[in-house]
Amino acid sequence: MTIAETDRQLSSRVFTAPDKIIVATDLTDLDYLIPYAIAQCKACGASLVLSHVIPPVESGSLEAAVVLIADAARAAAQKLLHEARQILGEVAAKVRAAGIDCEIVIRYGHPRDVLTELVGQLHAGRVVLGTHGRRNLKKFFLGSTAHEILKSVNVPVWTVGPHARPFAHGQPCRILHPVSLSSGYQETAKLAVKLGQFYKAEITLLHVLPRDVHAEYASERLVRWTTFELGRLIPDEAPLWTTASIMVEAGEVVEQILRTAEKLRADLIVMGSNPDTAFWPVHGDNTVYNVIAEAKCPVLTLRHSQGG
Repeated sequence: MTIAETDRQLSSRVFTAPDKIIVATDLTDLDYLIPYAIAQCKACGASLVLSHVIPPVESGSLEAAVVLIADAARAAAQKLLHEARQILGEVAAKVRAAGIDCEIVIRYGHPRDVLTELVGQLHAGRVVLGTHGRRNLKKFFLGSTAHEILKSVNVPVWTVGPHARPFAHGQPCRILHPVSLSSGYQETAKLAVKLGQFYKAEITLLHVLPRDVHAEYASERLVRWTTFELGRLIPDEAPLWTTASIMVEAGEVVEQILRTAEKLRADLIVMGSNPDTAFWPVHGDNTVYNVIAEAKCPVLTLRHSQGG
């Protein structure tokens, strides 16, 4: 076995059951993020890091106002720091009371850069991210920053969208994995299957064909080939621990993913993203974003390795 293959296997185990999970919070989303985080920590035996990033305060360009602006910015930053410490301290105490090791990290900077650095420094195996805060930054993670984080972080990102409902049993029982069949798809499929094994959850592999595919001979062959390729992703031993199924649908990608997730009552959607094309699949940058924004369950995304 090569070093690269060994590293990939180690990463797969870390991604499935991480030792450390980071919650990236804007301080207004903790009420719905923490139950997910606690459930994951208990299932994996992981510790939790509550992280908050204080973004830089924009300053004006008039030289005469530089000192006043700097003083105001420092005062504002100190106020935000004090508030963050107080809020996160209270939440950390509740997490520790649940029997989970918990630490707090507050930094200044751009969320994408800080979080990417933090994942490496702490050797975290998962990030839990919110999308619907309720104060000044309520669109902060839902917009371009979410895109940047999902494209930059090299570990799975568990994103809780505005319509996501909590698990009925504290962990996912039904997992939907839309398979792109584009570069790196095996990597995410392996993670999705291993998550199904870890949680003993039912797993469905879905591939969406273009809307204009009809019941012609050529399209029938395409459906058969696609079904065969999806079947290769399911281990022979899968029936011992789960029910695995395959679906091939035609239509608009986001619409079909959401419709299938609702039909299956999925607890988790697992998707992959490619660093060179922004998001899987190559239908524009908004595919993952739109699924997260509308899904009634969390979405776990994995950024594919370069050349994966």
